Amino acid sequence: MSINCPAAVLASSLLIAALGACSPNSSPAGTALSVTNIEVTQGVQTSTNTIQLVAQRSTAVRVTLATAVSVPVPGVIGLLHVFVNGTEITAAPGLSSKNNLTAPPAPQRGNEAHTLNFELPAPTGIPASSDVDFTVEVFAPGNVPKAMGSVNNLSFVARITPTLFFTRVDYTPAAVNGQPNLPDLALIKQGVGDMFVRGMYPINDGDANLYREGQFPPLIFAGDTNSSLTIDGFEGFPLLSQLGSQRTLIVSGGLGATNNTFLYGWLAGNPIGGNGMALSPGFTAFGNTQLNKYQRTFAHELGHNFGFNHNTTTLSPDYGWDVGGRLYSNPSKNDVIVGTGRAKASSLFDIMVGGQATPNAWVTAATYNSLLSNPILQDTREAPRVTANPASFPSRVLVVQGVVNPQGTALSSLEPAFRFPYPSQPSGSNAAGLYTLRVTDTAGVVTSVSFDARTAGDADNDELNGFFEVAVAVAADREVASLSIINGTGTVLGGFQASVAPSLALTAPPAQLGAQTTVSWTLTDADTPRSKLQLQVAYSPDNGVSWVPVAVDIAGTRDSVTFDSREIKKSAGTGVIRVFVSDGVNTVYQQVAGLSATQGIY
Repeated sequence: MSINCPAAVLASSLLIAALGACSPNSSPAGTALSVTNIEVTQGVQTSTNTIQLVAQRSTAVRVTLATAVSVPVPGVIGLLHVFVNGTEITAAPGLSSKNNLTAPPAPQRGNEAHTLNFELPAPTGIPASSDVDFTVEVFAPGNVPKAMGSVNNLSFVARITPTLFFTRVDYTPAAVNGQPNLPDLALIKQGVGDMFVRGMYPINDGDANLYREGQFPPLIFAGDTNSSLTIDGFEGFPLLSQLGSQRTLIVSGGLGATNNTFLYGWLAGNPIGGNGMALSPGFTAFGNTQLNKYQRTFAHELGHNFGFNHNTTTLSPDYGWDVGGRLYSNPSKNDVIVGTGRAKASSLFDIMVGGQATPNAWVTAATYNSLLSNPILQDTREAPRVTANPASFPSRVLVVQGVVNPQGTALSSLEPAFRFPYPSQPSGSNAAGLYTLRVTDTAGVVTSVSFDARTAGDADNDELNGFFEVAVAVAADREVASLSIINGTGTVLGGFQASVAPSLALTAPPAQLGAQTTVSWTLTDADTPRSKLQLQVAYSPDNGVSWVPVAVDIAGTRDSVTFDSREIKKSAGTGVIRVFVSDGVNTVYQQVAGLSATQGIY
């Protein structure tokens, strides 16, 4: 049996290493191959390349061939050349195909084994350009002529990479023997918990900063008003509130939360009615770690954060593609269907169909296109985070949280509002919002922001009206005189008026923090009961350049809080603990500096 390799192929040691020796000279007589289609895909794509491609994102190229014979042609291999603005970015002599193709006489697009496949993984992806060309050379054993094809002038556009922080939630009602009830970090760490998001969102999936654990202690949540050991419906509102408070205390390089900063809370197992819950739209969500659901639940709840509702669609007639086969190589205990590989069948459900398992879902062209045009991924105001220059963001932004009753006629609760001293980004006004936050400052300037009070979960019947979080810019050199929440009929549902600010004094923790750190304080307020006050506690490892939450939404009746200082970043004389208190519109803070946290894990 002779082996016959085309000379051009023999010149590519990379191709030979990837595919092994060329196939036997067994091509049928009269064999000829031609390239009938080149599809460039990053998650989902039409056969005519009409879905916008994203710069720096993992990219696959699928080449469909026609044969001149009615029997399969074995041993087909190929080389891909990619040119950006006329210059080749693939190494000579080209990028090798991932598979050794047996070319079928009637190829089916839904079968990845029916196409010659190439992949360019991130972060060495294709840069932004309106002139990207793909040329492929195709070889078969024997005397089969080389086939060539190309698709030219494709456009790759830049998109902002969001910052997806995650934290573990200790849901104490479901704990056993009083032990911490935390999810397994191995399930939710970078490269596992975010696998589905990286696979189907139109972002730079090779960016290490896309998804990472927040450098602060796990959130302890005890809400279970009906004693069901699950977070049902309205019981999720306080958890969203705590996650929102944590998010507003995350500061990096002097810049606080922006409209591109998200925080997701993972719970052990699935003690949630409906798999998860998210502000919709918003920046916080939480979800389960049930093995066959949790990766998709994360992507689903993030979709709600982006403002998407549930739908009932499947991928039909399109097919998705998991560049790099992330889910194909997922641990089998996560119940990913073995053998489905990279191709995602047209029968799969869209990511925003409620209640699906990970193997049953992907993203439709319509949802993908909507994500591409979403302002979150196009917000140029995020540029200061890249340059570590927060100057274009306002300081002392007012953050307001509360709950509106299901009828929209009253406030079920309104939390004391906080203003933090560092720059952060206000919420955008939602023109279709059913409610308005109206803020008047001490100079009489009125600022109004429209918003919705809506959350959504992972089942068709769990889109609830109620919880809200709104951030509004107030001139840094002015105080807030009043704030009001107003519904669509113009009715004032409630608010706060200016009063005498609280008085706060800290009892310094020891300069050397141990495994557990207790922060205590004395707190008085001349005209507001302590039961109406609320506190937040933050830690900085670097003298106030960056901050993380260590305890949030603390009742004003408390005089101390203890946190696990093994879960924060180490410091040596540069640590700072800061305590904030609000009575409604006044925010006061005190801090203790010069601390050392030598048992931190980061």
